Amino acid sequence: MATLIRAVPPATAPEVSPPHRRLVAWLSNPRNALLAAVLILTAGAGLDAISDPDVWWHIRLGDWIIAHHQIPAGELFAYTAFGNPLVAHEWLSETIFAAVAAAGGLVLVTILMGVVAWSAMGATLLRGRLRGAGPLVLAIGLALGARTAEPVLGTRPQVFTFALVCWTLWIAESYLRSGGRRLWLLPPLFLIWANLHAGFIAGIGLLAIVVVAEAVKRRWSIGTVASGQRIARLGIAVCASALAACVNPYGPRLFIFAATTGATERQKGIIEWQSPNFGDPTMWVLLTLLVTFAALTVTVLARPSLRRHFDPRDFALAAVGGGLALMSVRNTAICVAVMIPPWMAMAAAVARSLQTRGAAGRDARRTGPAAPLVGMALVAVGVLGVGVVGTRVAQSASAEGIATAYPACATGLLARSPTLQRVFTAYGTGGYVVYRLWPRASVYEYGESISLGTAVFNDYRRIAAGVTSTPTALQLLVSSGTTAVLYSKGALTDELNATPGWTQIADDHGMLLYLHGDASWAAGAACAASTTS
Repeated sequence: MATLIRAVPPATAPEVSPPHRRLVAWLSNPRNALLAAVLILTAGAGLDAISDPDVWWHIRLGDWIIAHHQIPAGELFAYTAFGNPLVAHEWLSETIFAAVAAAGGLVLVTILMGVVAWSAMGATLLRGRLRGAGPLVLAIGLALGARTAEPVLGTRPQVFTFALVCWTLWIAESYLRSGGRRLWLLPPLFLIWANLHAGFIAGIGLLAIVVVAEAVKRRWSIGTVASGQRIARLGIAVCASALAACVNPYGPRLFIFAATTGATERQKGIIEWQSPNFGDPTMWVLLTLLVTFAALTVTVLARPSLRRHFDPRDFALAAVGGGLALMSVRNTAICVAVMIPPWMAMAAAVARSLQTRGAAGRDARRTGPAAPLVGMALVAVGVLGVGVVGTRVAQSASAEGIATAYPACATGLLARSPTLQRVFTAYGTGGYVVYRLWPRASVYEYGESISLGTAVFNDYRRIAAGVTSTPTALQLLVSSGTTAVLYSKGALTDELNATPGWTQIADDHGMLLYLHGDASWAAGAACAASTTS
């Protein structure tokens, strides 16, 4: 009897949707679309070409490093402290700025640092997802974080520290959860970081807190506990990272510099180094973050069903980050880096506890044929918003935009001088004067105030205020060998107008230019916006 053999069709792999269809399906959820739009919009938070006046002297110092193939050991740009020991802890950032500016101008440097800041938002999103936050909470948290950090972002080396703090914490936290080899990215990362910006010490400190907190949690079985092996390996990686950070022009001494600079700079009254003034509207978002974080912490701890969402490690990091932000405005970005992911986790936990099962089901079913179009529209709004910000940045970085914000005409007049000029100008203008005129001119004071010391800065403040008590502003100008003053109208310029030997040459959008002594070479000079008689 013949045996009937049935052919069995071969197994087939499950059909995989094309990437664009998966994207459309993902965006069909309005919350996912909102998250995508907010993430795109956060790219605009770090786009700022000229608000930080230090970008100019950073570029000029980078030019010097590239031209001389070495890192300067002494002050170059300030005649009041020429040759003073200089710790160029941002030398790699400055070299990058100069090289990028040579290739594409200030706009390209701005885009680069905008991307660096945006990557920090990406790392923050990943850390929030690790904690189980959904798209709506992630979107709100990203918006809050970006808006809080925005005042201290821009085209400045410390943005590297913001991004690298976010990424180092993601590496540590994701490793503690799932292991892997990503942990060993930390030592080479810190080797680069220590040459980009002295803020690397914050990264070492925060990672050390993570190791100690995880060890304490494991010792007393608090919350979700990582394996002892992973905690130990993270500790080894942190030690290796600290050693790698010593590979810089100053070796281990850079740790001391990084740890002590803040206290010295706060004595000079520079706003960025002071505690935040919550009477200033730009600081209200930081206050909102601090208050809502505290409120979420209290809520989570007060409800037994939510306590598992409170991690002592997060509290330790947040306490340090919040303390740093309250100590100095420039630490705001570090506060954002350590607070926003646990903020997302706690907010998500509280939201889930308030949401009824029926409401959750109704929300999940709120999709229809128009959902993909709505999602695409939200994303388009995000792209359009970044485009508007980018257009404004490009305009501000144009020659016309720079001339509006800085005394381009007055520095152009000084460039005609047959002799070297020593220029007293405002703290925020000194870097631009250095960029335009050095080595044909040097300045009294500029953004690299560390190498200049407290005495120079105190004298600068007396001169700027037009002090008439001994030593007077004019006495300090003459004793320092100042040959030109470029300052806005006020007590100082009134003193110069009343003093023989000082000649007003031009008025550049409210910045008055004076020369001391022979000013014949500037005869007939004027700026388009001049009001000089």
